[in-house]
Amino acid sequence: MKDWLYRYRMPAFLAVAALFHLAAFAWIRFAIPAKEVAIDPGATVFKLVDVEEYVPPPPPDVPIRKVMEQPKASENIVETAETVVEVSDESLLSAPAEPEYLPQHKISDIPAIPTKDILARIEYPPIALRQGIEGVVYLELFIDEEGNIRKVNVLKDPGFGFSDAALRALEGIRCEPARANGKTVAVRFRYPVRFTLK
Repeated sequence: MKDWLYRYRMPAFLAVAALFHLAAFAWIRFAIPAKEVAIDPGATVFKLVDVEEYVPPPPPDVPIRKVMEQPKASENIVETAETVVEVSDESLLSAPAEPEYLPQHKISDIPAIPTKDILARIEYPPIALRQGIEGVVYLELFIDEEGNIRKVNVLKDPGFGFSDAALRALEGIRCEPARANGKTVAVRFRYPVRFTLK
């Protein structure tokens, strides 16, 4: 008999506690009256479909005036020291065209990139340095026929500020251009920048 009391005492206690809580919640719900809310008689309820999109009113009818006489140009001539050169060819006035970049597999000599200069300019990202993280940033360099790096695309960024540090290190770097059949060409060149802790 004692084993039975000890075995079922805890579940019986939990059942009684659950019934007590249910009774308390029911009493609170039905015994305490809900607060009445005053409804404004001027308020109207409308559905969202009843709302029309605001359409601005049409512009007022303004008569169009035609001007028959144009004001005369200024009669004063101001001389300057600048010389004006007339150009008949309009292609010379436009910005220089972007060169056609060859893919890396179509060149015979790869561009000579000054890696030592780039490594000397690299600042290790502080977040990665504190956490002891190393990484490799893969870049695609757009190098023109003169060796100028015109544009850089980040192909793979491990995060932690590595790509920003690599891009800052490449600013203003000039390299020897790539060659195809002995002629300098513009090229898209993939270039990894490794960040290692010493």
